[in-house]
Amino acid sequence: MIEDNELWRYAVQVYSDPETSELFLTLQNRHHLGVNSLLFALWLADQGRTLPEGLDDSDAKKWRLELLAPLRNLRYQLRGLKASSEEEECYQQLKIAELSAEKVEIGLLFELQDCCPRTTHLAGLSYRNLCSIAEIEPEVSGELQTLLSHLSDKATSNGSI
Repeated sequence: MIEDNELWRYAVQVYSDPETSELFLTLQNRHHLGVNSLLFALWLADQGRTLPEGLDDSDAKKWRLELLAPLRNLRYQLRGLKASSEEEECYQQLKIAELSAEKVEIGLLFELQDCCPRTTHLAGLSYRNLCSIAEIEPEVSGELQTLLSHLSDKATSNGSI
């Protein structure tokens, strides 16, 4: 697995915008969508690739659920308890470990790019890919579709797509 790859660099660029990162976190916390999966969907669109229905991303999901999510939960628990310098150091180390785990998940997703066919239908591709990650129909309206549409627009306006 290549951990330092185009998808990782894309993710760092897109996530560096505060408004965009807030959208990712809202989708993660409110709708239980993985930030890295959303970034993968956007990056695929940037590459002119469509996210196929039923893509087997089980290795990435397993990594996220069994390793990344528990690290994040520990960090969240410690965030409000940082009373001593040792607890602050522990919190900082968990942030570093979580970022490393994020990078591994991005590497696992990056390996799936060849399973995602190229398309010439580029209009709305980032939104369609995001809807595929969320397992919802793009044509239906609702809060989730609105958030995904806003994320797609934001990522596009940041010059990434």
